[in-house]
Formats: sequence, C-alpha cells, structure tokens
Amino acid sequence: MTRIIRLYGQFLRSWLTVVVYLWTLELFAVFAMGDPEPLLDRLADCSAILWTLAFWTASAVVALWSAALISNRMKLLVLSDRCVKVALVLVTAICFVRWVFNWTMFFNNPDAVLYVLIPICLILGVSVWLRRKNRSQRELSVLSLSDGWNYFALPVLLVTFIILAVKVGENVTVLSANRAVVRRAAAPKGAQPRPNVVLIVADALRAQNMSLYGYRKKTTPFLDRFAEKSHVYSQMYTNSTSTRPSLTSILSGKHPFSHGRLTKFLPAYENPENLAALLRDNGYTTAAVTSHVDATFHSLGLAKYLVHGEYPNFRRLTLSWLRDNGVYPTSSGIRVYDELSQIFPFLGFPEKTLSHGQADDALQRAARLAAELPEPYFLFVHVFEPHSPYQAPLPFRGKYAKLDYREVDEKISSQYYRRYQPELQPFVDAHRDHYDEAIEYLDSELAQFVQALERSPKTRNSLLIVTSDHGESFERGFLNHGEDLYESSVHIPLIIKMPNQQTSLRSPVPVQSIDLAPTILETVGVDIPGWMDGVAVTSQRNHAARDRLIINYKDPVDRRIYDLPTKLAIRSQPYKMIVSCDTQKVELYDIDRDPGEQTNLASIERLTLKELWERLKRNLDKQRSAQRMICRFNPGS
Repeated sequence: MTRIIRLYGQFLRSWLTVVVYLWTLELFAVFAMGDPEPLLDRLADCSAILWTLAFWTASAVVALWSAALISNRMKLLVLSDRCVKVALVLVTAICFVRWVFNWTMFFNNPDAVLYVLIPICLILGVSVWLRRKNRSQRELSVLSLSDGWNYFALPVLLVTFIILAVKVGENVTVLSANRAVVRRAAAPKGAQPRPNVVLIVADALRAQNMSLYGYRKKTTPFLDRFAEKSHVYSQMYTNSTSTRPSLTSILSGKHPFSHGRLTKFLPAYENPENLAALLRDNGYTTAAVTSHVDATFHSLGLAKYLVHGEYPNFRRLTLSWLRDNGVYPTSSGIRVYDELSQIFPFLGFPEKTLSHGQADDALQRAARLAAELPEPYFLFVHVFEPHSPYQAPLPFRGKYAKLDYREVDEKISSQYYRRYQPELQPFVDAHRDHYDEAIEYLDSELAQFVQALERSPKTRNSLLIVTSDHGESFERGFLNHGEDLYESSVHIPLIIKMPNQQTSLRSPVPVQSIDLAPTILETVGVDIPGWMDGVAVTSQRNHAARDRLIINYKDPVDRRIYDLPTKLAIRSQPYKMIVSCDTQKVELYDIDRDPGEQTNLASIERLTLKELWERLKRNLDKQRSAQRMICRFNPGS
C-alpha cells in the first residue's frame, strides 16, 4: 500500500509543480499593491484559487496513477516527467509573450515589442556563447523536477495553507464573538418581537426604465403589483454613482463627505458607526448575500459585524466552503481568477464560473437564508442585475432588442464607462433594450423571492426594501455609469413594504440613500444615532428643505486613476446644479419643468446658482476624512 501511495505522490508532485509555477507567474503579473483590500485578504483569496487548482490536479492525476498500476509504471513516470517539462516550457513561453504584449500596450506602440525582444535576444545569445566557451559550465547540474517540488512548490503550498488557516480561524473567531453579542442583546421572553429586515439593492437599476415609474415598456410587472401594498418614493436619489461609496452611504447613513470613501480606490470604511453593528448590538442576526466584489461587506469593511457571515454569490470555487468561511474575493484574486479561468473553465464547478453572481442564484440563496436565520434578522441582498453585460436569459432575451447582443457588444464594448461618438447611438439604444430585458428578468426573480418569503410565517412581520446603488446612462454620449450626474445616473427606485402593510402609498418626498439606515432603525425601534446624516423617510421633518448631495466616479482614462470625484451635484427642489471640478463647467436645471435636463440655466439663474454653490461649499467644508475633495468654482464668473 505504501508503494502505491508513493507512486501517486511521484505523479502528483511533478504536476503540482507546474500548477504552482503557473499560479505564481499569474500572481506576479496581476497583483497590484494599490488594491484597497488588506494584503492578507488578497493573499488568502489568491491562495484559495491555488488550492482549487491543486484539488483538480490531484483529481486528474488519479487517471494517470491508475494507468500506472496496470501497465509499465516506469515508462509512464518518464513520459509524465517529459510532459511536465514541456508544460513548464509552454507556461514560461505564454507568460513571456503576455509580458511582451503588456509592454507593447504600455508604450502604446506596436514597435515596442521589438525594443523589448532585441535586448533579450542579445542577452540570450551572449549567454549561449559564454556557455559554449566555458566547457566547465556544461558539467553544472540543472535543477530537477524534484528540486522544483522541494524548494519551490512545496514551500508555496505550505505558506498558502497557513494563510488560509489564519483567515478561516479569524472568521470563526469574529462570528463567535458576534453571536455572543446577539445573545446578550436578545429581547426578554414575552417582549414584542422586532421585525425582520430584508434590504435588496439591485445594481445599476435606474427609475427611468421601470414601468413602476411610468416607463412605456412593462419592465416591472411584479413590482407594479408589489407597490399596491408598499410605499413608493418617486424622488429617490443616490449619493454616489459608484457602488462602494454608494453602499457605504446606504449602510452607514452617512454622506461620502462624512464616511470618507469618495471612490472605490480609497480604503474601506473601517468604522463601527454603521447599520449592521447597530442591529447586531440590538439582538439582530446580520447576514449578507452579494453578487460582485464591489458590493461585498468584506470590501466595504463591514464583514466584521456579520453574525451569520457573508455568501459571495460570484467568483465561485470548487472549494466553496472557503468562501463561506471568511476567504472572500478581492480585486487581486479576481484578476488571477479571470486569467486562470480562461485556461481552466472548471474552476467554479459545479457552480457557474462567472465574473458576477446571477439574480436567480442570489435570490434563491437569500430565500433559503431568510428561512433559516434566527429572528430577528437583517439580511442584505445585492443583486448584480440589471448591470452590464445586460445578458438576460430566455425567455427575456430578445424580447425588446432588435439587434443581437454580440453584434452590439462588438461595436461598443470599448466604450463602456466612457464617452461614445454620436454615430454609435443606434447600438447604444440597442443596449438599452438589452438593459430593459435584464430589468424584466430581475423583476421575475424578485417575484419568486417574495413568494418564497410569504410562504414562511416569520416574514409577515418583516420590513422589505428594494432600491439601487446608482442608475445607468445610455444618453448624452456617455455609456454605463460613473462620470455623469444626470437623472439617468442618479434617480433610483425606492420601494418599502412596512411590516404587515396592506395599502399603497406613493410619496413625492425627496429622499436619498443616506436615509435608508435611519428608516430601518426607526421602523425596528432602535434609536437613530447623531452621527447619521440621513433622516428616516417616515420622519415628520421637512425633507423638501434638505439638500441631496451626489458625487461622481470617473473611471481611469489613459492609465490615469482618479482617486477623487471630478463632479458634484446638489439637488434642491426644483433645481439641480452640477459642477465639474476638473473643468470648472457648471450646469443648472429646473428638473420639475425640464426633467430631460436639456436647458442649462447657469447663465440665466445667477442668484440661484450662487445660493446652491454656497450650500454645496458648506458641505464640502464639513469633510472629516484625511483625503478631502477639493472643488474650486467661481459662480460670479
């Protein structure tokens, strides 16, 4: 038996050496010190990918080992070693070609590849000439596969195993501590039970394309019906056009000027002043299901306040239990995953190997969690749809779009998150049709989710909120979201079903993302802390007198990263002012009379412009973070 196991080890060690070598090259190629997640978290994520590769390698080697048991094992060992050496050469060549290609892209000159290859060829030529000249070097032994395993692959596997063990142990410790907090804060027996809370955030869902908000296509038939027993807010605005700052505002009740995460490139919000911590401290089981790395509690800095943990419904790994135990996806790991999944598409087997989670998976998982979580619970659900790539499944695909998705994507994929030329507008319009299909697909999945909740008696005493983190643009020469602050990007839906609510209410009260946290606290009977900037939507305060402040996020252009917003907007009935801090351009619109924002009143309404700028400037002066946004503008010029 020992000899049989040793034979398996001989095959396995060689192929694991190839896998570790490939993984190491990928790690060096894509690992960036500028990623916002902590170093240990990024290394743990990448380590989980390595051990997934190791798992599949160990499984594949079983076939080779079985063949060796019934045939000439020495010949198979020699053949395997030769194949391993070929694989090592191929891995080196592929990574080298990619390295050269990256240098070519860096210099933005196709001839740059020659400038890189020529000196390398010269160095290799001199090396060969010296080896031939010096005969003694021929006698030097080269590294063997056994050396590669003992001095390279095995140490890397041991280090990554230790990293994973540390992260899993850390997660177990945090969850245990949070559960102890909940037990201590539990309401006494006989007390009135507090309602459960389910907060659903649909990524890039804008109000303009929902039939619930008057859109001409019937894109939200379920939400139309759901609104008959809910509150619908027609004037809901996001505070940021980027997911991480927006969700941080939603979950902290603070404006980005207060919580400091002005863009996704800035560090996570590591602060106990947040909704999850408050609910946990008041006896709530907190949990999350998320569908993209930008939306995870981990990347937001809030995972430490989860009692049940987080289920990242994306970047699946066969060793998925690691994902459920604190080894969360990170920016660095995602890049490694992207590269390796092109070579090994089974990395997520038996789940889908995608760059994002899908609505059906996320909401089905959330429904199961809602049935299992101890009450009262707070369940945060992030759904990636209808965010690009707008690929709805059948029967929704092709319902509105006359052009095939691939045909459209080939024309405008390079224009994502940036400006596009007017001649591409027909293709952008077709993508908007695909977006409508994605919304209707999301609506159908929300219907099944709510039906699943209603089958459970515990959900009758629940607060259910549906909203978005930001909108989406298909107009004015800009595609997707981020840079622009027009209504398409900032006007989002808000539907709130109060516990046991049976009537409909449509409210024109102007509200914003920072109002969600205080609304939840007021509904469940927890005091709203003074550090929250938001106000409960059910409050009797004059919401119309409050300013709604919005910041943008500008995606990198020509390798330049914008670590601060470039535009600000202030919405104060009936006006909205947009200031471009980088170009000193200002726009002023009367949204009530001009909802399409076609007439810029900046040169006409000078007094209004000056008043709004002063109010915006006062909010800028309130920034408390180390990295402050600076916007210089002279309204009198």
